[in-house]
Amino acid sequence: MNQYVVEVRKLIPTSICQRIIRVFDNNYFDAQVTNADKSSTNKSIRNCQTRHIHGRNHTFGELILYNYLNRKLFEVIEAYNRKHEDFHVSKVSQLDLLKYEANEHPAGYKWHTDFGTSSTQRALSISIALNNEYEGGEFNIKLNGSENNLFEPNVGDALAFPSSFMFPHQVNKVTKGTRYALIAWVY
Repeated sequence: MNQYVVEVRKLIPTSICQRIIRVFDNNYFDAQVTNADKSSTNKSIRNCQTRHIHGRNHTFGELILYNYLNRKLFEVIEAYNRKHEDFHVSKVSQLDLLKYEANEHPAGYKWHTDFGTSSTQRALSISIALNNEYEGGEFNIKLNGSENNLFEPNVGDALAFPSSFMFPHQVNKVTKGTRYALIAWVY
């Protein structure tokens, strides 16, 4: 299963990651937990804020960054397709900025998968680290039955993996500071 997790190091330079945070660090809402029946906020399961970037009306500066990010996402998709020639995706369905802050809640985002009845346009999940000035917040993917597959990407590193039920994952609780990440889904 490890072969289906692809890391792309140094995808985005640190200075651009900092700019992404500065430009888009606003207009958040509490991230929801989705199941077959409904969506709701539950901070004991998912403790972060989100801001949609994909499909929004952008200022000129935001539009420049959005187009840059779109190109970078396609670099990740191309790297994934090179490693897995029979896997083809070509459309970004969602791009969000996630903000995890240290607080009293017990979770970052507990075990979950990205594809389901309310999230059908997701074949590949991509997570891009934007900073590392925090403690905790490790990204963990359950592989071959093991829950101890921690990924601690550096600033600008991307992680891509299938969105299916075969790849449950979680973000551990942030214990100090604030963790920023871009999350994209493609199909």
